[in-house]
Amino acid sequence: MDATSATPMLRQYLEIKKQYPGTLLFFRLGDFYELFNEDAVTGARELEITLTARQKDSSNPIPMCGVPHHAAPNYIARLIKKGYRVAICEQTEEAGQGKKLVRREVVRVITPGTAIDPQLIESRESVYLAAICATGDTFGAAFLEVSTGDFFVTEVSGTGALAQICADIESFAPREILFPEYLRKVIENTFGVENTRTLIGDEVRTGSSSDRVYASGTTATLTPLEDSNFNPEDCANLLKHQLAVKTLEGFGLEKHEEAIRAAGACLRYAQNTQRATAAHISGIQYFEASDFMVLDGVTLKNLEVVESNRPESGSSVKRSLLGVIDATVTGMGSRLLRSWVLRPSIKRSEIQTRLSAVTELGDSILRDKLRFLLKEISDLERLVGRLNLGTASPRDLLALNRSLKQIPEILFSLSDAEALLLQVLRENIFELPDIQQLITRAISDEAPLNLADGGAIRDGFSAELDEFRDVSRNAKQIIASFEEDERQKSGITTLRVKFNNVFGYFIEVSKANAARVPDYFERRQTLTNAERYTTPQLKEWEQKVLGAESKIAELELKLFQEVRAEVTKETRNLQSTARALATLDGLAALAETAARRNYVCPVLHDGDEIEIKGGRHPIVEAFTPSIGASFIPNDLYLNNSTDRLLIITGPNMGGKSTILRQAALIQILAQIGSFVPADYARLPMADRIWTRVGASDDLAGGRSTFMVEMTETAAILHNATPRSLILLDEVGRGTSTFDGLSIAWAVAEYLHDSSGHAAKTLFATHYHELTELAEKLPGAKNYQVTAAEQDGEVVFLHKLERGKASKSYGIAVAQLAGLPADVLARAREVLEKLERYEIAVFSEDPKLNAALENAEPLEKAARRAAGSRMASQTTLFQMANDSVIDEIREMPVDELSEEELRAQLKEIKNRIV
Repeated sequence: MDATSATPMLRQYLEIKKQYPGTLLFFRLGDFYELFNEDAVTGARELEITLTARQKDSSNPIPMCGVPHHAAPNYIARLIKKGYRVAICEQTEEAGQGKKLVRREVVRVITPGTAIDPQLIESRESVYLAAICATGDTFGAAFLEVSTGDFFVTEVSGTGALAQICADIESFAPREILFPEYLRKVIENTFGVENTRTLIGDEVRTGSSSDRVYASGTTATLTPLEDSNFNPEDCANLLKHQLAVKTLEGFGLEKHEEAIRAAGACLRYAQNTQRATAAHISGIQYFEASDFMVLDGVTLKNLEVVESNRPESGSSVKRSLLGVIDATVTGMGSRLLRSWVLRPSIKRSEIQTRLSAVTELGDSILRDKLRFLLKEISDLERLVGRLNLGTASPRDLLALNRSLKQIPEILFSLSDAEALLLQVLRENIFELPDIQQLITRAISDEAPLNLADGGAIRDGFSAELDEFRDVSRNAKQIIASFEEDERQKSGITTLRVKFNNVFGYFIEVSKANAARVPDYFERRQTLTNAERYTTPQLKEWEQKVLGAESKIAELELKLFQEVRAEVTKETRNLQSTARALATLDGLAALAETAARRNYVCPVLHDGDEIEIKGGRHPIVEAFTPSIGASFIPNDLYLNNSTDRLLIITGPNMGGKSTILRQAALIQILAQIGSFVPADYARLPMADRIWTRVGASDDLAGGRSTFMVEMTETAAILHNATPRSLILLDEVGRGTSTFDGLSIAWAVAEYLHDSSGHAAKTLFATHYHELTELAEKLPGAKNYQVTAAEQDGEVVFLHKLERGKASKSYGIAVAQLAGLPADVLARAREVLEKLERYEIAVFSEDPKLNAALENAEPLEKAARRAAGSRMASQTTLFQMANDSVIDEIREMPVDELSEEELRAQLKEIKNRIV
């Protein structure tokens, strides 16, 4: 579109569009939002609406598409969820007589990380905006939840700084990540993105793929900003002004310049997009990795903490740890519980206060009463956010009032609470009776969703508004009454009050009665057969009637804003109340889960022992009844000395992976302050849970399944501490047998022996040779998941016991999977011959057996893996066949009869692989 040849309206559009690159501009024209040019092409495609054109008959038609203004929120929500940014351009003045072009301006920019409207965000999920910056090897990151005002910042230095920041990003899962232009290459290399979308140039996103996918399944948009947005002095001043302080020392930020830069850029972006000061962002919390148990993206995925790995299972959240324990009844309670699960505490005192509260809420009468009252509480955190951002609706105020009316009963229910945390929560919940009274007096019970629809302010709240409403409702009656009064005063019975668009209201008198017109009549127009007049009183009423609707809308807006402003004065108390109620909801949900699922209170200590009796996998147990089975509980004991490396063998499908995962999930539950699925659990404080389980590749990053496995294993070996819990499942299975066994052996030894990385480790494996480690390493123990054979069938007992398994029963699992009968028969035949050869080697060769008994564990394991020909390059099949050849060589042919020779040859033939 050429600006020089465009109409005034289109020139206005182009000028505004230039100020908001990287966005889709929703341009208000009457009752529609219109998109033009490239925006229209993108909008029509993504929203699946008709693409049309303006000036379509010209040589250069302008692509356009539009959506009705009343339906715009739903269309915008679809674009935001696909990663687009939308600028809302409204008419900011009324169209007047003779005015061809009204003033328009962007009133708000909506981005994936700054969405606050209910249509754009799920009530049970937090929507974080993040910012990253760095100087050298020091990285800062900020995480802002614009809808609630929650604000977190961190700073990390050293060689692993970026990795730690990435772990934080995985935990908070922001929907949008801001970063300075100078970090573009680092961000692209870290997140594997070739083309990030930007607010600097003129580009607009043209695809629908996401830039960053988290273990939780959510995605993020990457947004580079000009470097000036991260100026340290400007950022510090902005934060001080926002937080109303002279120094940032009270927030722990005085020596963390990168954290300040990230936080300032994050806040400025939020203010610019919302076109508001965002007064509800009134605090900031500095944290470090050591403040929480670390759960990286790999661990979150492997343990199914917040999302299931099985898409066929329906709701992915439902079949996760969070889904099992989330019995909250409010959105803000659910979000808080999610944050606890993603970032479990490592402070025993904090956890104990939660456990004490959950214990007291085990009283079903108290718990049921509180949960009943909490169900009537709206999402106060986000409601307060909308109030301060100027987007709250009349119904939001009604919802706030309904919520506040529940407070007295909640406080009364907590009046006898003995748990310290419940007492603290009670002290931080405020009734705010003045706010309740104001909303009750001001807002109509039938208030519309949108203020513009009218009727939000209650009758009787404003005398001026009531008068205008009376005029509007009674306009015809008022005019009829005026007409009758003037007839009586003038004596002209044919006098009429009429209206047209040119003159408005006027009095019409026939020519025959013109001489009888009173002096106070003012002539307006002369017609052939009549004269038209007005009077001072008619002018006054005309002004009231014609201006009543606009005056009503204007006055309702003014009054609503005044009420809203009065309510926002209580932001601090409202936020305190919201946080306390969210915490109460989270604690009550944990108590409800414990009661429903028969969980027990864990015993926490400062030592290193993990002792679990009758432990159960919370997710598997929750869904086991649906398949008509019962869960088999297991005991587990670990410490950092005598039992720090448990080598677990057993059959496929026997439950090794389940036992590994349930240990970690029980530890996580305990450290969020939850009861746990066990008969008894005594647990230490874990700083991190590491997992290396399953098989996955990274084709986009050029990494094979085995490369991914080794990368994850390397991270564990380099970073685990004695306070960590490590789960290793089938390390080394992605390569050849000898390579894999060698790596698994070395990894196990390293974890056992390294003083700095000697963490408690559960090591599940099908390399039965690794059980020899228990003979060598004082802290290694062998455990097996048991199975039994009955009538040729394998029965999985799912029970963990001391000892080592001798079989993996892989063929039995292959049979359950439906492999053809011929394949299974041949597999049994080959297995039998290989096992027979191994028995022959280790049972019939006295010299080899003697050497084996005196061998070191590593040599013994190697010989068991490779047979007596460990040094040769032959395969196991070749070794088995070579043994048959040796038998033939030694056969006493001359001493055997023909029948005996035939029988022995037949037997040998059956053994050839």
